[in-house]
Amino acid sequence: MIRANRRVRQKEIADGVDISKERVQHIVKTELSYRKVSACWVPRQLTVEIRAQRKDICTRLLERYGAEGEAFLQRILILDKPWVHHCNPECNAQLMEYRHKASPSPRKCKIVASVRKVLSPVFYDMEGVVHMEFLEKVKL
Repeated sequence: MIRANRRVRQKEIADGVDISKERVQHIVKTELSYRKVSACWVPRQLTVEIRAQRKDICTRLLERYGAEGEAFLQRILILDKPWVHHCNPECNAQLMEYRHKASPSPRKCKIVASVRKVLSPVFYDMEGVVHMEFLEKVKL
């Protein structure tokens, strides 16, 4: 059943062969060594032309690396443009603390990420960060 339809659910298999879902799970995981994985999202805009263009660019970069070697890699700069929030809330794991059974649980306010954020372009080369700055939003 799994080979015919890899998206089949355990309940459907259990109903089809008349065994429990738990037994199906045991057989699928332990004896067949299958596991459920999520599909990777691929942008829709990866058309044939765009894939051909990416392949062409990568081929030219590999040819340049073959001709120039490490000197070519040392000249490459990469730009990353992350948004940085003014206040990032702590996650639940960071807020956990040890308490005695009898003591009351700690109280916390609902924390949301700050609405204020800045763009922080970062330039990297093969050694690490070359340049970084914080750009405030310009009001016109």
